[in-house]
Amino acid sequence: MFLLLVAASAEAQVRVTAEWDPNTDPYTAGYRLSIGTSPGIYVAEVDAGAQPRVPLNLPPGNTYYLVVRAYNAAGQFGPPSSEVVFDLSAPSAPGAPTDFSSSISGSRATLTWNPPTSGGSASQYLLYVGSAPGAANIVNGFGLGNVQTVAGDLPQGQYYARLQAANAFGVGPFSPEIAFQINSGYRPLSPTNLSADWSGTMATLSWLAPTSATAADIPSSYVVEAGTSRGASNIASFNVGNVTRYSVDVPPGTYFVRVRGVNALGISDPSNEITLDGRGGAAPPNPHSLSASGSGSTITLRWIAPAGSTHTGFVIEAGSAPGRSDLASLPVGNATSFTTSAPPGLYYVRVRAVNSRGTSGPSNELRIRR
Repeated sequence: MFLLLVAASAEAQVRVTAEWDPNTDPYTAGYRLSIGTSPGIYVAEVDAGAQPRVPLNLPPGNTYYLVVRAYNAAGQFGPPSSEVVFDLSAPSAPGAPTDFSSSISGSRATLTWNPPTSGGSASQYLLYVGSAPGAANIVNGFGLGNVQTVAGDLPQGQYYARLQAANAFGVGPFSPEIAFQINSGYRPLSPTNLSADWSGTMATLSWLAPTSATAADIPSSYVVEAGTSRGASNIASFNVGNVTRYSVDVPPGTYFVRVRGVNALGISDPSNEITLDGRGGAAPPNPHSLSASGSGSTITLRWIAPAGSTHTGFVIEAGSAPGRSDLASLPVGNATSFTTSAPPGLYYVRVRAVNSRGTSGPSNELRIRR
């Protein structure tokens, strides 16, 4: 049986309505509320009849202890509810809750706090949760009772929460707002700008770690994948730890290589894919001076081939974020310009040189909006 107190102040007394969940058994005929000013010692009783609530007029200046018991038609009482404390000793609204914080386990968020350090004692707390700072579109002033923790499951997303403490004399100010993220099914951001440098048959792979203000976005280690065709990992898939460079002796053959970020929440989408050729020679240097022109949906890209290069072609990459190639990875032959049409959107574009030994690092990256 859960006892809830809802109160409103009056001039000389505080009007309180004590409410509880009614019994569902067929034997309960009524309820009796016991009131005291010390724990476990009750000096007054109020018969509520069959109603699961009773109004009270309590003078301020005391702390009250209340329990309720059900009785049957023969006047026999059942066990008491848990004791509820209602503090009217300080005739003022409470201050803000303190030490408001969150902890996340999968899809479950647990919020904890401490009572206010100013104003009157809190008799309940009001919770506000929104999907944006200051919003309350998910939970709006929900009464939690006189507790200091609450937990619940939420879908994946970013959340903002704050609290107010309340008592019979009013509602106090908000706690500082906290932000937390539910990452069920979440994946870290992808590494970018994978490239290879050669020394004989030894290829040194290097890439850029993603950057983000959210710790859940950052990989704690990286997995190198290699296959005999694009997107495949039939040759290798192994964790190299929290590094952004890795050297490997490449046997004869042609290999398609990419890197993924890993953390406790999952594994990222792949980086750009490069080709390694184990027959000798070196991957070409980077192309440079990439530029764009055009109007409407038509875009012409131009770049300058690396001087003295052994490149045999170029690959244009386009992504939805810097360094990504999730929108296009397009071989364009050995030309140094390319014209295409693009639907409305924002694109991050770069070009790489390729030859039989591998793929260069990226050119300068353009931010193109159409």
